Amino acid sequence: MKRLIELLGLLLILGQFALAQRIGHHAQFPLRCDECHYCKKPTYNEPCLKICPDFIREGITVHHSVEDAPTLLIIDTLQSKYAPSVFTHRLHAQMGEMLGGCESCHHHNPPGKVRPCIECHKPKRDLNDLSRPSLKGAYHQLCINCHRSWDSDWSKTSDCYFCHPKAGESLSQTPEQLAELAKKRHPAPKTPELFVLKSDYEEAPLVTFRHKEHVFTFGLQCKSCHQDNACADCHRSPTKEKSVSLEHDNCLPCHQTAIDENCEHCHDNKEKPAFDHAKTGWPLKPFHKKLTCQTCHKDQVEFQPLNTDCNTCHKTNWQPGTFNHSMTGVKLDENHAEIDCETCHLNRKFNKKPDCSECHESKSFPKDVPGKLINR
Repeated sequence: MKRLIELLGLLLILGQFALAQRIGHHAQFPLRCDECHYCKKPTYNEPCLKICPDFIREGITVHHSVEDAPTLLIIDTLQSKYAPSVFTHRLHAQMGEMLGGCESCHHHNPPGKVRPCIECHKPKRDLNDLSRPSLKGAYHQLCINCHRSWDSDWSKTSDCYFCHPKAGESLSQTPEQLAELAKKRHPAPKTPELFVLKSDYEEAPLVTFRHKEHVFTFGLQCKSCHQDNACADCHRSPTKEKSVSLEHDNCLPCHQTAIDENCEHCHDNKEKPAFDHAKTGWPLKPFHKKLTCQTCHKDQVEFQPLNTDCNTCHKTNWQPGTFNHSMTGVKLDENHAEIDCETCHLNRKFNKKPDCSECHESKSFPKDVPGKLINR
């Protein structure tokens, strides 16, 4: 039995090994061995593979877009017990993209092709192996959390026959109705501006969360915070109030230090103002205001101070003919447009006032402008 389990685990990761053969052995990837192997020193003879390793690996995982997804799936594998069920796959894929991506349902999927559920979950229930649910159990586990909440929050039914008619019956939808179902899309969610939330922290109970800023300025995706949410967390009956959790879990990845050491970073007795980059000692000029934080801070989770020397980011892409100088508010005339940047910006210190002395003894900026001042 042990060897059988290990062989099943080995089959699951063949997709990863096939990729590794093309670009190198999997041991060369930045992987954690304990995510696939349950022993500390796996060997060829004793690989001790987990039944369902986690395959979500940046760099080797193949990501699929929502538009790659089939529009409809007719689930008829269990038609001996239930009539075929129509699954609006692309519609659910759009919702899944907000809550965790394809892996929300297609968990433990090796890199490459998305595998159907039946490859791991068999129609017949195996009472001797409870580590893996049957196909019926797998389907229901994926659907039940959202659909069960329909009864209490949306006043809709979620009984068995909502998804599939009784055994022996055919599809209840006409071809025209199926065509309409295939066109259904989830509307783009509206991004709230901010929430002012009340916590149980008596000294400073109010927490200002600027939702739109976190999305468009800080570059967070819906699933960054909403991975564990159910649809009903947003779609509630008009008679029910929407509650917002004030737990720190969603905030920890970016605000670990503040949460551990400085509660007032988020908590206050009044609404906090929006983040102003000038507080860091580096006010953003018009061009930099258009950039997301990740443009400069890259992969930083808790943003750290950067070297403010322009050359840190602009080492090679500020050269004559490659930079639109009008962005600075000065459109260079033809005498200055072709000269090297360092001629005016000594030692490439672009954040300092330009120096005219290399060519002109009696001219200086901003009294003398090497072109035309324009509005930015």
